[in-house]
Amino acid sequence: MTSDIDQLKDKIRRWTLILGVLQITVGCIIGFLPPSAVAWFRGIVMAHIEFTANGILMVAFGFLVHDLRLSPMALKVWFAMLQLGTWTNGAAGVAAGFIGSSSKLMPTLNEKFPPPHGTDHPLVSGSLQICGVTIMIALFLTLYGLLRSRVSEKVSDR
Repeated sequence: MTSDIDQLKDKIRRWTLILGVLQITVGCIIGFLPPSAVAWFRGIVMAHIEFTANGILMVAFGFLVHDLRLSPMALKVWFAMLQLGTWTNGAAGVAAGFIGSSSKLMPTLNEKFPPPHGTDHPLVSGSLQICGVTIMIALFLTLYGLLRSRVSEKVSDR
């Protein structure tokens, strides 16, 4: 008989894997956009890389769900933060590509590939800031859940 938390983990694992593969697919589709279709192609290259890399991260994390020892609420927060963080990362690149403006948070990219409409668009910067905060929350919850899982295994072995 499975418990409520096991059912929740099964559901979150399934959706994490599905949305991870979807994100990889979106990243690959974005990679087909020609440079002439957007104002700043470097943003599209960024989106392609970020969506595919973050999709792979999400798939890997999907396989960790059953090892996370988190409360049901913490598990839901983990899922939401992982989704929001990974999707806003690629979305920042898509926005930058179509708007033709980037963010001061990408100084090296701006230096090597200056966007035509400036380097301080609030949509791009805001997306990157949301991404940074939410992915860090997901990472810390992942570490916490994995460390608690390890501790509980040692205690139950005694």
